Amino acid sequence: MANPEHLVLIEQGTTAWNEWYGKNKEVIPDLAKANLSGLNLSGINLKKANLTDANLSHANLTKSQLTDANLQRANLLAANLENANLRNANLDYAIFIRAKLNAETIIALKSRHVYDIVNGLVKDKSFNGIDLRNTNLFRADLSHADLSHAKLENANLSSANLSNAYLFKADLTKANLQNADLRNAYFSQANLSHVYLNGALCCGTYFKDAELKFANFDRSQFSHKTMIDLKWHSVWEIVNRGAAKRNLSGMDLSNANLQGADLSEANLTNANLSHAILRYSKLGRANLTNTDLAGANIKGVNLEQANLKGAKLRSAIGREIDVRSSIAKFSTSTSSNVMVKERPTTIQVATPTPPTPLTPELSITQNQSKPQKSRQGNIFGLLFLAILALLVAGCYIFVSKDPNFYWQKLLQQVQPEKSQVEQLIPTN
Repeated sequence: MANPEHLVLIEQGTTAWNEWYGKNKEVIPDLAKANLSGLNLSGINLKKANLTDANLSHANLTKSQLTDANLQRANLLAANLENANLRNANLDYAIFIRAKLNAETIIALKSRHVYDIVNGLVKDKSFNGIDLRNTNLFRADLSHADLSHAKLENANLSSANLSNAYLFKADLTKANLQNADLRNAYFSQANLSHVYLNGALCCGTYFKDAELKFANFDRSQFSHKTMIDLKWHSVWEIVNRGAAKRNLSGMDLSNANLQGADLSEANLTNANLSHAILRYSKLGRANLTNTDLAGANIKGVNLEQANLKGAKLRSAIGREIDVRSSIAKFSTSTSSNVMVKERPTTIQVATPTPPTPLTPELSITQNQSKPQKSRQGNIFGLLFLAILALLVAGCYIFVSKDPNFYWQKLLQQVQPEKSQVEQLIPTN
């Protein structure tokens, strides 16, 4: 935010500001996000001033000193910059629509190109190899333009007209092409990694052999004339039409941006989802057996009842896994029901819980659990003891009726043996 003191001073006009700044040259004016719209600042000294995100629309900045000033994302809509000095000023993403520059305006060539493009001052549109990195080309008309080998990294091309444009080998890394008109544009071998294609009109667009890793295809419009490699067409289809219950077994979806996609109950066995962006996607009940999720971004992903048996989760970016039940299966053969929680940390795969030492109660219980054969042996032993007890009891009853008779019979049987034994004993 702007320094309140500096804001009060600049609103007093150029004379008051320049007098104060002349006495305080060591101060760096802080006017970030200041609303200076419509102010007459002709001839003002704003060297090295911080004017990031400042609103200078319709301001009179003629003959102003803006050398080394930071005007990143500044709104210069319809601002008058005639005879202004913007040498070495940071004008990344500055808005130049309907601004006024003249031949005496000192400004970098890149910013001059942006000014010409957004104000429709270019006739032949030949921009082969042009440097337009970190520029604001919102709603620019670049139809039929030659942008081959152009440097457009991080450029804001939202709602721009690029129909029939030639972008062979252009670098559009992280460029914003939301809602852009890309009909019949040629992007062969262009770098479109991390590009935003949300809502872009891509009918008849040529994307074959282009680098599209992490490209956002949400709501982009394709037609049967759109030329694109099969892998990226599949990504576009999953993002925009969903893939619930579909068979995607073995499919290569590495480096794909599948954020928010519906993949619930999909068959993704042996699929390659390494380094894919899966933030907030739906993978409930999905079959992820042996799926490669190494390095994938799974923040906010619902993996409830997903089968993760054998899944590769090394270096996955996401949140800690909360093990809830025994439905989802990891490569460690541990069964678990997985829900990824909110926390920006590297994912930690659930591992088997080490065996808990047996307590005395558990030891007794387990010792009492024996094999089936031991149980049968115990039963037969009990039966034998029971029969033996019955025999002893019967003998006791029989003897108790006539004990003399029993002993007489017994002595009669023993007497012969007794005589034989006595004969064998030597006499003195």
